[in-house]
Amino acid sequence: MRPARSIRNTLLLTRQKQPRHRQFTQCAILHSTPSFTPLTRRLFKLPSPPPTPSQNHHDLPSFLTYADRIALPKSSTTYVGTHYEYTVQQVLRRSAFSLHRVGGRDDLGVDLVGTWHLPKHEHPLRVFVQCKALKTKLGPNLVRELEGSFNLRPSPVDNGGGGGGGKLGVLVGTREATKGVRNAMARSLYPVMWMMVEKENGTLLQALWNARGEEMGLGGLGVEVQFSSELSSTTKSIALTWDGEEIPGMDEVERDMAGLEDRWMALWEKDRSMPESRKSALLDIVEKLYPEEKPLFRATGATGTCSMLSHEDRKKVLQLLSEGESTQTENSP
Repeated sequence: MRPARSIRNTLLLTRQKQPRHRQFTQCAILHSTPSFTPLTRRLFKLPSPPPTPSQNHHDLPSFLTYADRIALPKSSTTYVGTHYEYTVQQVLRRSAFSLHRVGGRDDLGVDLVGTWHLPKHEHPLRVFVQCKALKTKLGPNLVRELEGSFNLRPSPVDNGGGGGGGKLGVLVGTREATKGVRNAMARSLYPVMWMMVEKENGTLLQALWNARGEEMGLGGLGVEVQFSSELSSTTKSIALTWDGEEIPGMDEVERDMAGLEDRWMALWEKDRSMPESRKSALLDIVEKLYPEEKPLFRATGATGTCSMLSHEDRKKVLQLLSEGESTQTENSP
């Protein structure tokens, strides 16, 4: 069966690929949560961030500070679960996942939602993540639970935005996938992925995905075994790759998107910086007239730019923008 072959090939890739022996140390991540502005989210048609489940913390450092302040026992279920969720959020950010922590009575076990910004993809994949910091063996029932989240309504992963990147369910645990888990993934009619992330140090050790995942756009995904030497010890981990190259981290993705946003805005007014209020009004018109328009990463538009709009299209938008500003000026007291 094709799904079983897909998972088996992924496993063989982690075992047989010649690893690159690198000397590196784990670096602190500058940001662990997404830093998109509301305007950027509109422009790139990204989903709106969900309501935060806590007013006291939003990432791993802030949670550790909060837990220390209230003397939260490290053995408590709340500490273990929350710590692992933020650890996973931070680890996956290194592979271009932009995730927000969620929580609620009707979330069906979903812990993180957001987008996966894969190379050579104009639209990111929508993703939702379930984190399992369990001491017991992880069974195929967890895959069935993950499948149930695809039909969750309203779904936090569908919160606004646009694009056609698809939706991927990711199950992250502290143990390797059992045979039952792999078989359940192979049979699944949904695009699903499994990752093993250590609880203590956040090391990524395993990544599997099924044929449905490849069909939705994971065809170029692979893994690379890495080794780091710290004093007398050697640590093994894996890194996610795309077409054989390590996937850039989310910090790099956000810098690239900021540069692309500047280039797109410069198509409208090259000689001066556009105020935020005018950018918002401009987007209002673009979204109404050309709902599919967004900055292009790879393709070039009708005039060889990062836009699908022609010069005449932009002239039409700017004319409507000027007319709206004139009307607003006339009506102001």
